Amino acid sequence: MSVALIPTTNLATARKIMRALLPAEDGIDSAIVANTDLIGSIVRGRQEMGAALEVGHDAARSAANSLARLFEARDEALRCHQLLAVTRDALGLDGSDVGCSAGKLTGARRKARAA
Repeated sequence: MSVALIPTTNLATARKIMRALLPAEDGIDSAIVANTDLIGSIVRGRQEMGAALEVGHDAARSAANSLARLFEARDEALRCHQLLAVTRDALGLDGSDVGCSAGKLTGARRKARAA
């Protein structure tokens, strides 16, 4: 479907959603990086101090649990992106019209449709 045939409000709304989606995804990834840095710092700190293994263990485990939850959030963000791509396609919008990179979700849309 040509962009000219798509109501302007649909296209504007889709672009607005995309502008909100990408920072949300990047925020999760940034939190994952920060958490892995934290875990590394805790473990390295214990090693540098020559402290017993149990020093900082509970904190490192807590950070590792947080990291696992962040990956669950990342899974859901990915699923959200896939479902939005399916919706975009159903509305006849082209990914390039709303700011999606071509081929970025290749195969992912098929997975989302099957779910």
